[in-house]
Amino acid sequence: MAHSEPYEESIPRYKRGYEWFSHLANSSLLKKSWRRLGLFSFYDEPYAESSLLYLSPKQVMLTMARIAKKKESGLLFVVDAMEKAEMGLSTKQGFDQFMELFQGLFPESRKYYFGPKESDREWLHVYTPLKIPLQWLIKRPNAFAEVLSDASLVGEEVAPADAAFEDFAGMIEVLEEKLGPPSLTDEVMGKIRDAEASSYAGEAVGLMTVFVSPTTAVTRGVKYLGKFMSLVKDRRKQEMRDVYQEWTERVKRGYSEEKLRKFFDDSPDYSSGVIEAIASFEPVLLILETRGTLYDLFLPLVLKQLVEEIGYVPPQRRPKKKDEKKKDKSKSDDVSNGQLIYESVDGIAAEDLPPVTDQLVQTVIDHEEELARVNIEMSDVEFEGKPETILFLDAATHLSKFSRSFKFALNIPEKYPNMSVAASFFTDREKISSTLQDGVMDYMKERALIFDLHPALFDLATARMPVSRKAWLNGKLQEMERIRSEGEVAFLEYVGDAKTKWNLRVVEKPEREALARIRRWFGGAR
Repeated sequence: MAHSEPYEESIPRYKRGYEWFSHLANSSLLKKSWRRLGLFSFYDEPYAESSLLYLSPKQVMLTMARIAKKKESGLLFVVDAMEKAEMGLSTKQGFDQFMELFQGLFPESRKYYFGPKESDREWLHVYTPLKIPLQWLIKRPNAFAEVLSDASLVGEEVAPADAAFEDFAGMIEVLEEKLGPPSLTDEVMGKIRDAEASSYAGEAVGLMTVFVSPTTAVTRGVKYLGKFMSLVKDRRKQEMRDVYQEWTERVKRGYSEEKLRKFFDDSPDYSSGVIEAIASFEPVLLILETRGTLYDLFLPLVLKQLVEEIGYVPPQRRPKKKDEKKKDKSKSDDVSNGQLIYESVDGIAAEDLPPVTDQLVQTVIDHEEELARVNIEMSDVEFEGKPETILFLDAATHLSKFSRSFKFALNIPEKYPNMSVAASFFTDREKISSTLQDGVMDYMKERALIFDLHPALFDLATARMPVSRKAWLNGKLQEMERIRSEGEVAFLEYVGDAKTKWNLRVVEKPEREALARIRRWFGGAR
């Protein structure tokens, strides 16, 4: 990799990483459309970090968003602001540099914040708060039940009836009951005795580790669970009482009406403006500050609410309304004893029928062609006015602890034909959950940029690959590692429907002319 020239020394490493990758993406990546795009790494950290350049998943996603977004299409760009790297969005410097790029690429965009505004990261809190219409959730107890089930420490399957509520007071009651300390019934005790503490570790814990602070006898993560299970099994009453008291208080404080109103709006006419922006082809940036907090479970809900409004559901997949069901029933009433009832033709004489002439045949043909033409024209008016929209989902791995919501988010292209999804994943997990494994495999089938990967997932992805092809791919991986060890950036590009499916790409310094073209993007022109 050539060193930067004097005229480039003033360019920040963050912007340089973006520009160099953007040049590669425009000049070398295959120009094929996609419905699913996966960005993969092993560690939850930047793809490259040196004295010369800095390249993170967010910068790569910005480039891919700029390339993929058409003039008349929507863009919803969701970023995790809890990234703790040197130039992550949790730092003022990292956030400012990201926003400079985003604003330069999408100057007409709208920006929203989703979080509790409790941190000292005040630079995040200046943006318009995005809230979930409370009436939307009241009408969907099944969606609330799924999130609560994923968050349950003891694996409780919460029924929609148990997640139903009518106002903030009812919602608080549900949250306190389902996310408070579990009552130690015989059934719960049986589950705890039969399970190893490690089986509750990581993603299986849901949100429970945020309910007890590290200052107590119980710490977070696996140690937290091991200690908690030990307390339960040994029935250490005083310690259990202390843990349960703090847990209860944190739930009550965290899910008070005042706190919930930061995420939900009970006004009957509330509108965030996101749907209108997407419909007007204005890019939307959603900044998240919920990871690792009591409010993590609201992220799946806000994504589901937005996607339901943005996404187009084909008529055949829509639930039938009551009047349609009545029509179906009335049709079934015309069937008697399993036999169809036909109108009698006894009273129709042959002379009453038109003669089968060439003109009649041509009229029928013309009519059929007209119907076909109308059907084609109607299909051209795609998605009943809803625009094609791309969702970019940063740090999707964090969402995998909500298994049902994770599957919903990654299956959006299948359910909503007007939507595509690009998601970034890190795969450094002691134990890869089946949910994360399935998500990674799905997003490696069509289009993927692989900067690194968990070895178990790589073996799974190449399990049916011929030995000769796998040996070739291993050689490319070794070359990629050699390039990276020399301080450069390389990755594998996979395109499922291309003749050559795998290509090794190296991020190198562009020529001056290429850099000038990239920088013109910030003026709004390609």
